[in-house]
Amino acid sequence: MSSIRRILQNDWIIDLIFFAIMLLLFYTAWLGSYPVFTPDEGRYTEVAREMVARGDYITPRVNGVVFLDKPILYYWLQALSIQLFGLKEWAYRLFPVLLGLIGCLTTYICTRHLFDRLTAWFAAALLATTPLYFACSHYANLDLEVAVLISASLLCFITGVGQEGRRRLWFFCAAYAFSGLAILTKGMIGLAFPVMIVGLWVSLSNQWSVLKRIYIFRGLLIISAIILPWFLLIQRANPEFFYYFFVTQHVTRYLSGAAFNNQSPAWFYVPIVLLGFFPWSLFLFQSFVVNFRNVIKNTKSYSTELYLFLWVICVFTFFSIPHSKIISYILPIFPPLAILIARYFAILYRGDTIKQQHVGWQLIAGGLLFAIVLLVTTFVPILPLPATFTPHIKLIAYLFILSALIGLIFLRRKSLLFHFSLWNITTIAYLLVVIAGATHLNVNTAKPLTTYLQTVLKPEDEVVHYFKYYYDVPLYLHQQVTLVNNWDPLKIRAKDNWARELLDGRHKQEANWLINEEIFWSKWHSKKRLYVFLNTNYLNQFKVGAPTYFVVQKHRDILLVSNQPQVT
Repeated sequence: MSSIRRILQNDWIIDLIFFAIMLLLFYTAWLGSYPVFTPDEGRYTEVAREMVARGDYITPRVNGVVFLDKPILYYWLQALSIQLFGLKEWAYRLFPVLLGLIGCLTTYICTRHLFDRLTAWFAAALLATTPLYFACSHYANLDLEVAVLISASLLCFITGVGQEGRRRLWFFCAAYAFSGLAILTKGMIGLAFPVMIVGLWVSLSNQWSVLKRIYIFRGLLIISAIILPWFLLIQRANPEFFYYFFVTQHVTRYLSGAAFNNQSPAWFYVPIVLLGFFPWSLFLFQSFVVNFRNVIKNTKSYSTELYLFLWVICVFTFFSIPHSKIISYILPIFPPLAILIARYFAILYRGDTIKQQHVGWQLIAGGLLFAIVLLVTTFVPILPLPATFTPHIKLIAYLFILSALIGLIFLRRKSLLFHFSLWNITTIAYLLVVIAGATHLNVNTAKPLTTYLQTVLKPEDEVVHYFKYYYDVPLYLHQQVTLVNNWDPLKIRAKDNWARELLDGRHKQEANWLINEEIFWSKWHSKKRLYVFLNTNYLNQFKVGAPTYFVVQKHRDILLVSNQPQVT
């Protein structure tokens, strides 16, 4: 009983247990209620499924083709989830959710060490309810995972600087371990960002003596122990790996001006952060001003705030330089933004109530504006959202209007803590509405067709994709499919699409399931039954070789056709 009493008296343990339970309930709601999104969820989960099916946990493959674009850790986690829980959508997203939780808990722990309990609560709650962070925690790809691992490494480092003795050692060992895991998740950015940010911080804060106390040699051993075994094994199995991974994927892809998708202007991430961090992005400017003034006044006393600023600036600049930009790449700046705003809130909370009311006014105004914009989108097609999602948009707008009214009623009688809690609950409700309706947002899924196909498909039948690869089909059918393309290296390498991904692995092996049209038509006119996934954009081209075909099923712009009539 005495040990239980001690635990109950330890607010660290109570906070972490409470926060973990609340997050688990919040983050796992409707986790498996929507099909996998393509291409990313289909691609990366299929790699893990094939690992389990083949028993090869060294070389990643997608649809049977060697796929060396990314390191191995995420696939291992996905494979573990599949082995434990089976081929289920919630199981595919389990580790993204768990990594999202780890990111929030790490933010709480380190922020409390760096500042205080109130700031830690603000920071963790802010991060957990930012829309982009929440969405990526429910999306089975690598970006949230690497963002959490990089952030954990950077947080553990700056926390370790202020510790002594064994605790210092543990924080720095954790920082190096997280960096190694980040490298094993998505490559050298797992080391590049910590080195860049720490180096700038040491230089600008003139804390060179810190370098003597960060266990560099031990850290290199930890990172090497984590990354070298797989890197050596994959290189032995695929001798071209080092050049392809470090040169083509890291250098060429970053510096390329035109070879990759998602060409975007330099300011691309500004609206992404404002919307992806809403409603807390309403306080970015004030929090920057307050914290930056403190840094300018006394850099040494506010070196942690300087570190957080450098973190945001370095990551934001790094990902804004290349022409190709992905929304979720900016996620590593979310933890420091959450901490900076949390620090601002903590300062306000201990100040006068007038300034706390200003926070309430900002949230009310921002919430009402957001609600108005959402309602306008239900009448004017500003956003490319399906009509079936309109009821969810209206419900979200009504939630924000209701919260604004409650905020107005209690504006003069309640503190910042009330307004923060009100809008935190509102944001949680808003995000749950989105996740509950996520199935309506998945307009590219082929799941309805694969569900039907599983009922009629026989072992001797062949499944084919005609000039468009649907990444979720092999995953849902639990088998490899045949892909039709011209496979002209010059034409394919000029684009960034599924054919380019598979072409890079095609020359490493004999892949007789990647065929050209001539081979396809010989199969089509044979006695073997083919089931072909055909996008309507290619229907006229398809009709040239197949004036007669049998439509089995249709879903949106995807036709499932066969060369033989269905037997009833």
